[in-house]
Amino acid sequence: MSDPIQRESPLVRHAVPAGAETSRGNAGITASEHAFHGHLNLRGDAQDERFVAGVRAMLGVAPPITANTVNEAQRNTVYWLGPDEWLIVTPDERRVPVDTGLRSALRGMRFALTDVSGGQTVVVVRGAPVRDLLAKGCPLDLHPKAFDFGQCAQSHLAKAPILLRPLAGEPAFEIIVRRSLAEYLWLWLEDAAAEYGFEVGA
Repeated sequence: MSDPIQRESPLVRHAVPAGAETSRGNAGITASEHAFHGHLNLRGDAQDERFVAGVRAMLGVAPPITANTVNEAQRNTVYWLGPDEWLIVTPDERRVPVDTGLRSALRGMRFALTDVSGGQTVVVVRGAPVRDLLAKGCPLDLHPKAFDFGQCAQSHLAKAPILLRPLAGEPAFEIIVRRSLAEYLWLWLEDAAAEYGFEVGA
């Protein structure tokens, strides 16, 4: 019998080995990959009350209708991508239940739901100089008065298309990037963070 297929994240070569020390606390920037989440692209009519109610019933939160905002509930995060488009990120074990549950809740309505989990990954970058770091390669205004928790934006970082979100409670950003560009982006972050000190987090 052949061995079962093992999933491998696009940044497996840069991960901290199991049991290894993750931080010495002397680097200005810490980066980590949050691999194997469910990523579901949802299209639908935000003006249709039935559609909004169906999404809320399944996810515990309505799809955001304000541009470049995020709604969260029950370990589900819903990112606004456009007036009729959202990205849902959910834990890996919830990917199939959320997918099938949404299809059931929205049955009979006009919608499209596409599982893009295998094509994307999440990188989280933390540290006091994180906004200065990202500003080296991102054209967005990253000042907290312009871009802070509860918001998201599609942009570019070092020419790589990304979905960017500030996190709460600390200077930190979540970067969603295509799998094919993940290692390129990681290596750029390492290089751009050299002046601050760079560590790999858990």
